[in-house]
Amino acid sequence: MKKTTLMASLLLVLCGHALAEPLTFGWLESGQARRQKFEKHFLIGDTLQQFAVGKKLVTLPTGSWVISEVNTFAPDVTQVGSGDVDGATADAALDLQDPQSGDQIYLQTLISPPSNRIWLSSLSDSCRDASQAKEDVVIYQQQLDSKKTDRQSCVKVSGRKAVDKASGEAQLALTTSVMESRDGDYLEYFYTRTVALPAGQASDLAALDKPTRAFIASQMRWGVALKAEIARQMGW
Repeated sequence: MKKTTLMASLLLVLCGHALAEPLTFGWLESGQARRQKFEKHFLIGDTLQQFAVGKKLVTLPTGSWVISEVNTFAPDVTQVGSGDVDGATADAALDLQDPQSGDQIYLQTLISPPSNRIWLSSLSDSCRDASQAKEDVVIYQQQLDSKKTDRQSCVKVSGRKAVDKASGEAQLALTTSVMESRDGDYLEYFYTRTVALPAGQASDLAALDKPTRAFIASQMRWGVALKAEIARQMGW
């Protein structure tokens, strides 16, 4: 997830406004029209309490979530049973930041009509287990309900050690990642919080303080509930 400075985020809060209306599309709207509509609906500086696009509704965690970046793109998706590329797909993503806590959220989803002729080409980070994790990443909790390219349903809470460039203090970046998808339609969610990590302290779960362990457990419960709710909304 791309980072923005705290001062920039504070300025965004001052100039933005809160979004309340969901974003919907007509069935015959093209991928390009949908991307343009998404970019006009979600503006940098707006505050968001819910991410509502089509049938997908995500009520964000408590906080003042400011949109810091808006992206839309048209990936090359290969059709099932052929090498042809389907150019009709459209995806969109938002970066959000809470200027008070510094926590960050990244949301990405399909905004074109789903099709049984397409599927995601690879597993999301949420569905990759410990054997596939990077060397500096610790997976604290994970639930893998389905990890196939045509049906992904996973939640993971992981951590990565880092060093604050300004203070030199050791930190632990905790990321909750959620993926719920079927036949190429999907919603992917990442929530990142950075906590202090005393010098020399390991990042394994047993060595973390009680509030951090409680936060990890609560994030896992929240991610599982979000995944189930998206599947219910979409009829998966």
